[in-house]
Formats: sequence, C-alpha cells, structure tokens
Amino acid sequence: MKSYISISCLPAPTFIEGNFVTFKPGDRHPNRDDLPYFVLMLMTQGELFIAEDGENYTVKAGEMFILRPRHHHYSWQPVQQITSYYWLHFYVSGQWGQGSSPISLKPAVQVPTLHYYTPIQTLHLLKHTKLPESKRLIQIVKQLFRESTSSQGFGFWRSQQLFIDILQEIQLHPKEESKLETLSALIQRYLRDNFTEKITNETLAHELHFHPNYVVRALKQTIGLTPAEFLSKYRMEEAEKRLLDSDLSVSAIAENVGFQNVYYFSTSFKKFSGLSPQAYRKAKKFIE
Repeated sequence: MKSYISISCLPAPTFIEGNFVTFKPGDRHPNRDDLPYFVLMLMTQGELFIAEDGENYTVKAGEMFILRPRHHHYSWQPVQQITSYYWLHFYVSGQWGQGSSPISLKPAVQVPTLHYYTPIQTLHLLKHTKLPESKRLIQIVKQLFRESTSSQGFGFWRSQQLFIDILQEIQLHPKEESKLETLSALIQRYLRDNFTEKITNETLAHELHFHPNYVVRALKQTIGLTPAEFLSKYRMEEAEKRLLDSDLSVSAIAENVGFQNVYYFSTSFKKFSGLSPQAYRKAKKFIE
C-alpha cells in the first residue's frame, strides 16, 4: 500500500543539511529515533534495507524514500552490495502527517484575505517511489550543495530556492486535490467579489454548479474554513479597513460590509477583534 506524506507549506519546509554517502557490503544505516528532521533519500546505486518503526523497506537505485522526524530508523539487514544515495535533511515547523491518502492541512500561521496574500498550500509526497526525472533532480541537488557552502551572502537564499525546486519536482498533484483547489479558488473569489450580498451555501452551489455539500468540503479541506466562516472573516477585515480609513458611522460600515443589523455587526466585530467597533477605531487611531 502506498503511503503519502502531507506537509503544510506555511511556513515553508527548510533545507538544513545534506550529503552523498556510499555504503559497502555489511554496512548499516544509523540506528536512531531522535532526529528532528525529515530525511529525503535519493538512491543512485545498490539497495538499502531501511526500517521505520518496525516496517521494513527495500529502497533501490532510481528510487526516493522519506524518513519522518523523531521516528525510529534503522537497517533491518546490512547492505549486500555497494550502495550510494544523496540525502537531505529538512525541517518542518507546521503541520504534517503520513497516511494512505493525501490530506490538506491548515497553515501554522493565520493568513488574512483582505489584501494580496500567500495561497495556502499542502505539499504531498509519496514516501517511497521511483525518482521523477532523476538526472535533472540529481543535478539540482548537486547545485544545492554547492550553493549551501558558498561564502556569499545569498548562499542561504539560493540553497533554499533550490530546495523548493526539488520539492516541486517530487511533489504529487492528486486529481481530486486539484479539483478541490480549483473550486476553492472560485469560491473565495466569488465571496470576495460579492461579500456585501447575502450568500448561502445554496447561493454558491447555484453560481458554481456544484452540490452545496461539495462546495463546503472544497473550502474546508483547502483553507480550513467553511464559506460562512470565510465570508465573516473577510467582512470583518473590510470593516477594520473602513473604521481606520474613513469617518463613516458604525451603522454605515455595517451596511457596507453586508450586515443589516448594526447590533449583530458590533457583536461579531468584538468577537473577531476583541474590541467594539468604536473602541477599535479609537485605539488604533490613537496608536497611529
């Protein structure tokens, strides 16, 4: 059965270190359970008999394999021939998981939607698979190693950019996930363009020609919010902007961002920001 590793990319995974290693017959992979990094292994020669938490794998030349951080890694038998591979340690500070299918994960930091913003992305990788475009991939790895030892100030940034290139080369694009991401983008655009109107799941289903339950699922699985939650959040961010950038009354702002009842708007805004609209305006303008 295939195993998939899903990694939230906000913050992005970070390359830590790497190298090229060769094992002789009789050698074993280190036995450890305290490594805080993922290990990406790109096999170029021979076979490696590696185990993780009691599950045995045989990784052959032309394949890649990923070990999880703080799990037990060891050889379940010595190598039987000359075996070589590139390895890269990378650190993930956000959510991640391994399972029988890819999953979408929430980012570790909140992403406002009022302005241009970073799209929420989950990286999906097969734990054990054949190397895609192996020659090109190995060339990028070699270049990464060269850049990471550069004494120039941009060495760090260049090595991280190359590591992201590697992740892009090996990532999966599940068909169902792509469909959900596409629909999620359409939902978000519709909500932002029509946030002053009354919008329900049925409204979205009618406009986008999908079942209401599928609409909710698409947004929830990709950004962790239902359409109602996204709409409420966006309205609150628009209200914050108007409170600071205009002299409109609270009731006028409430109406401008889609609320018919000023009391309900004030209650919702206080729940969102911790302050009433009047107190928010006063406090922020005083700070400025």
